[in-house]
Amino acid sequence: MKLTLKNAETFAKDKFQNMPETDYKWNLLHSRYIIRAIKDLTQDKNIINKLKPLAFVHDVGKIKSEENHAQLSLDVLKDFNLDEVDKDCILNHGSSSKPITEEGKIFRVADGLSLFYKKVINFIIKVDRQEGKNFEEINNSIASRYKKYSEAYADYPKAIEILSENFGKFKKS
Repeated sequence: MKLTLKNAETFAKDKFQNMPETDYKWNLLHSRYIIRAIKDLTQDKNIINKLKPLAFVHDVGKIKSEENHAQLSLDVLKDFNLDEVDKDCILNHGSSSKPITEEGKIFRVADGLSLFYKKVINFIIKVDRQEGKNFEEINNSIASRYKKYSEAYADYPKAIEILSENFGKFKKS
């Protein structure tokens, strides 16, 4: 079966619905903001259209385990006809990974950038507050994450620009 935006989103919602509500909401929000980040990183419609479905399904392996979830995602997606670019994006979406395709590199960066949009940061703050963290702990965590991704994406000027702009908005609020 070919992976399309529609069936990827439906598939992901179906898989994530059995997770706790916060995890379900997180995975969908994260996916939507990966798409936003992809659009912020490139104007190439072919790349955008190729990567949008992957945003929804790249983390479906988390239904089995957080550990090694990228490989588990490929296992869960076995009924889809994934090509090498799809696999590169899914297997290498973490900040310390090394994708080999141009699309994989964009996807890796978009995955991290998705964590710094206002709506995502607000969600993170809300969940952290519910877990009893104070504002100083939350601010320190977000600042630490910003430093990590700034270093990981140092070779991607557009990513640093987006990251700095979004983090700057957070610091002002």
